[in-house]
Order: sequence, then C-alpha cells, then structure tokens
Amino acid sequence: MKPSLEDRQAITELLSRYGLLIDRQQPDEWMKLFLDDAVIEVPGRPAYRTGEDRRSLAEGAPRGLHLAAPPVIRAGSSDDVALVEQSFQWHNAATGKSLIGWYEDELVKRGEHWLIARRAIHYLRA
Repeated sequence: MKPSLEDRQAITELLSRYGLLIDRQQPDEWMKLFLDDAVIEVPGRPAYRTGEDRRSLAEGAPRGLHLAAPPVIRAGSSDDVALVEQSFQWHNAATGKSLIGWYEDELVKRGEHWLIARRAIHYLRA
C-alpha cells in the first residue's frame, strides 16, 4: 500500500532531522533516528552495523552542511516499510569540498515513528 500523506510527512521530517542533527553535531539525538540493528553503508568503508559503529560515525563526522532534495518515497514490503531515495550535497566546512550523491533507505514504522533500518550512501565520485 502507498504511504499515507501523514506517513510521507513523518518520513520527510525524519530525513530532514538526519542532516540537521549530524550537521549540528548532536549524536545522541541523531542516534534516535535508527533502529537498534540499523545498517549504514558508506563506499570504501566497512558497514556500520552496531550502535557503537553508528555513534563513531556521528562523533567523527567533520563539520559541514547537508542539503537534500525532497525524498522519493515508495511502498515497501508491508505497510510499515517504506523505500526512499534522496539526492544530497554535503559541504565540508573545513575544506570547502563537497560530496554529491544520493541516499537509498529502508525505513520501518514503529508505533507512530518512522526509523532508519538501512541507509546506503552513493557518491557520484569516489
């Protein structure tokens, strides 16, 4: 079934908070966006599979700014799963360099909240 307007709004809010919280270097709040067994896949690195792994990613992230396009949201394998793709640009505040690419996500609804189960990051250039 297609995600409802309320679900789409909640998913968009979740994804907006992802960039904002990591940009503000708020790892405790950022960690709450994920399921306990969520996986983050980053090119050239081993997958981040544990809470400790994800925390190290957040705490080690350089200061910068995420800019993301509106997400493309599709139905997943059940009513509580959504598949999302979203283009992004990330600007490193220290170096002035940018990374561009897209996120490919699997989100899961737990109660009233959507959470990230899997995030694969794809860069246009390595």
